[in-house]
Amino acid sequence: MNDPFELVASGDLDGLRVALTREPGLARLRHASGASLVAWSAYVGNVGAIAAVRALEIEIDPYEAIILGDGDELAAALARGWDGNALSPDGFAPLALAAFFDNARAFEQLLPITRDVSRQAENPQKVAALHAATAKRNTALVEKLLRAGAVPDQAQADGFTALHVAAQNGDAAIAALLLLFGADPRLTNAKGMDAAAHARAGGHEWLAVRLERG
Repeated sequence: MNDPFELVASGDLDGLRVALTREPGLARLRHASGASLVAWSAYVGNVGAIAAVRALEIEIDPYEAIILGDGDELAAALARGWDGNALSPDGFAPLALAAFFDNARAFEQLLPITRDVSRQAENPQKVAALHAATAKRNTALVEKLLRAGAVPDQAQADGFTALHVAAQNGDAAIAALLLLFGADPRLTNAKGMDAAAHARAGGHEWLAVRLERG
């Protein structure tokens, strides 16, 4: 198996290293989704694979800089005129990537220049920065996004809203913020589950009761 993306996904780090040694150019391939090998490795949580690719000392693009937490490279890209609103090759908004990877420095660099903080990914996930920050349970970023005008009830794939995710996680602080900024607990996803139903599915009956009370 020489497909580096399959090697990363299967956790075959030795196989990946061998493949990259034989064909260093594999490090510059892109997945069918558009993701680079570095990004793909980060998405599946394969830290060893990231190290194996970085060992080849290839240049990283601004999206990879966000994912890897390389603030200096991101700052350099912005100084060179890179558009911080341009979607990544696999369709994600830069601000959403910063939120998902808990990259506070990148988030602060990107937020002031982001024209639409609610911009969704142009891929099947349809994730926006608010969804990413909620999934990572980062209350501070959720509040900043809401204060910047993020749409609280924006739905990602299958109709999931940030409040559904917060309820499922039992994350009362983020749920309260979303409600404060106008999120509707009665909205349902594609399966007909509202916020209270998600809270119950996550084992948080106390939160389900609160959500039903409004």
